[in-house]
Amino acid sequence: MDSLESLCGLIQSHPLIDNHAHNLLNKESATDYETYPLEAITSEAHDRALANARTTLPLIRATNQLSELYGTVCNDWDDVLSAHKKWVCEDYEGLIRRSLKGTHALLLDDLLCDDEDIESFNWHDSFTVSPTKRIVRIETVAESEMLQIAKSERKAGESVWNNFRQRFQDALSNAMDDPNVVGFKSVVCYRTGLDVDPYSSDDTTLAGSLVRTLDSGTTRSGFRVEDKPLCDWLVQQTLKAITFKKKAGIVKPLQFHTGLGDNDIDLVRANPAYLQPLIAQYSDADIVLLHSAYPYTRQAGYLASVYPNVYLDLGEVFPMVSRDGQEKILRESLELTPTNRLLWSTDGHFHPETFWLANLQFRQALETVFVDYVQRGDFTITQASKMVADILFHNSNRLYSLNLTLGQTSDV
Repeated sequence: MDSLESLCGLIQSHPLIDNHAHNLLNKESATDYETYPLEAITSEAHDRALANARTTLPLIRATNQLSELYGTVCNDWDDVLSAHKKWVCEDYEGLIRRSLKGTHALLLDDLLCDDEDIESFNWHDSFTVSPTKRIVRIETVAESEMLQIAKSERKAGESVWNNFRQRFQDALSNAMDDPNVVGFKSVVCYRTGLDVDPYSSDDTTLAGSLVRTLDSGTTRSGFRVEDKPLCDWLVQQTLKAITFKKKAGIVKPLQFHTGLGDNDIDLVRANPAYLQPLIAQYSDADIVLLHSAYPYTRQAGYLASVYPNVYLDLGEVFPMVSRDGQEKILRESLELTPTNRLLWSTDGHFHPETFWLANLQFRQALETVFVDYVQRGDFTITQASKMVADILFHNSNRLYSLNLTLGQTSDV
């Protein structure tokens, strides 16, 4: 007969698929605290505001928990900085291996920063059971194509808009056909908000939006897509391509940053409820609402409960939010959301500790919440065990067509 002990053991040991993360820093950059402050593992704050992170519950909790990872007592954050630097200098791969223990596969958005500071996506393969896959960030793809247009000579009679449109659509098509790419990501939330128009503007409006974007950058500084008609068009084109390919049996979802972000996000328009018209318009395209949509978890859960193409990711709030906050977010996600629509991710990035803390704290929250529901009679142990396995592994395995099996083994 199953017992609570078996459920707790499953929660703490079941392999996981991390459906949204970013590349780790290379060894040379991993102790560059000025560029990549370690405090950022528990906070979205920047610059002077980040200094206050040391007084937050998430960072204080992380300080105490990281003693286990490092194998040395950390009384304060300075001890954490010292221990991190020592591990990086003496055994960086060992630190990564410890931090990714239990991770079966990583899906990486590998366009977060310059390649010179990070390791390539497939470099991470040696730390997981299954090969790493890519999530393609559509705004970065667009900006890359703009840079190529700006550097090339314009042909006589060539329309800049037609050139860009064809380049972006070709890049989407190539990504769709790339077996290493399993999905796409949009940061339109940061650029113009989630109130994305489900219908395209006319070519004249889009051409003007492109020109404004090109005029705002240079070949030296690069280009940033933040003009609304163009931002919305990129999302629409991606969803159209996803819908078309799905008819041929190729399923590659679009992830949206929602909710929690740094200070250049419009927190009001980061509410995924703004996406409802777009979700309804592209009902055959699978959409993932990232980062628990915090503080809009209930709104995201509602969308995942009434639209069959919507999934809710439970990432980033681990370890960015306190223990009580994490448990509340998990309970809110379970209020309405079908458990076969819940996904797990760390949003791990740059430092290995982001992965370790996120996985540790998520398993702790899962155990607290699911054991409570079993004891209250809401779930049986068998039902709870299946839900946990789905959230940690099977839901992402199905959605991203990874075709992974738990029979695989590894020493990582």
